[in-house]
Amino acid sequence: MPEHKDNEKISIKAASVSAKTPEKKRSPKSGYIALYLSIFALLLLMVMGGSAFTYYQSAQKQVKQQQEKLLILSTKLLRQEQSQINNQRLLTLLQSNLKQDEAKSGAELQKMFGQNKLLHTDLQALQRHVSEATIRQPNDWILAEVEYLLSLAGRKIWLEHDVQTAMALLGAADQRIVELNDASLSPLRGALLEDIEQLRALPKKDFEGMVLALTSLERRVDKLKLIDLEVQAQPKNKSRFVSADISDWEDNISKSWNNFLANFITITKRDSKIEALLSPTQTWYLKENIRNNLAKAEFAVYRQQQVIYDIAMHNISRTLATYFKLDDSTTSHFNDAIIKLSKNKLQVNYPDQLQSTAILQTVLMQRIKRSLSSPRVTTGG
Repeated sequence: MPEHKDNEKISIKAASVSAKTPEKKRSPKSGYIALYLSIFALLLLMVMGGSAFTYYQSAQKQVKQQQEKLLILSTKLLRQEQSQINNQRLLTLLQSNLKQDEAKSGAELQKMFGQNKLLHTDLQALQRHVSEATIRQPNDWILAEVEYLLSLAGRKIWLEHDVQTAMALLGAADQRIVELNDASLSPLRGALLEDIEQLRALPKKDFEGMVLALTSLERRVDKLKLIDLEVQAQPKNKSRFVSADISDWEDNISKSWNNFLANFITITKRDSKIEALLSPTQTWYLKENIRNNLAKAEFAVYRQQQVIYDIAMHNISRTLATYFKLDDSTTSHFNDAIIKLSKNKLQVNYPDQLQSTAILQTVLMQRIKRSLSSPRVTTGG
């Protein structure tokens, strides 16, 4: 019985030892595996976090570089557009000057045609004088002097536009006809008086005053103020916080979008000095262009060329309105003077011909015919 009990105790201990033995063997392995998995997960998270941080830094750097490139390209594009606008304006001014030069050339050509016409008339008169020199009577020499005075009066009218001198020459011709005391010359005297009255009725223009006013403006060109490049101040942003009121959903969406852009896009403020709208060379060109047009207007006044005068004054007005500050007092007074002078009319409708000239030619031809038909008286020594 004791042995049997001892055997039972031994079997019970062996069974308990055998039951405990597998548990001790499995416990370390499962602990190592969990530890390894934890370390691996931690390392994986660290690698993923580092990769995400590196990717974020790289993305931020690329975004910043793209923003800088975009800002540089925008600045270059703005400068190119401004340069193209300035070049286009200068080209327009040059084209206007070319048109003005063409009009000036046309006026010069018309002047040459008038001179050729007068020269042709003088040549015919000279040829007639040579052929008639042997058959003239004493009174005919006075008529020749009258013809010469009428020719001078025509030159003063059509070439020099000197009406006062032309009237004086016509008056002198009338006095010479009075000295002849010939009743047959009454129609000629009547035509002379009509020509004098026609010239006296022409409008009187103060061309000298116009030239003095243009010269005064020419001396004031350097005082004109150019337009500055104005930078408009940006309005301050409103509150960036989203309200809790449902009725402000549109404003809340706008604020959310602006907050997102503010964090996503970085704008660098430019504190450098803003460049002038025009370079010193272009400024000098503009002022010289105004002086040039004022000089052309002065020449047009002397020559009474209305088209050239109007073009020159229009160019000045357009240049002032485009490039200069009209709200400045000096520039404003200058512009007002230009507008006032632009209304002046230079052209005077001078008579195409003198009535007395045609009548005088008729009288001379009649006397030549009578002299040729009458027998010539010769004197012997």
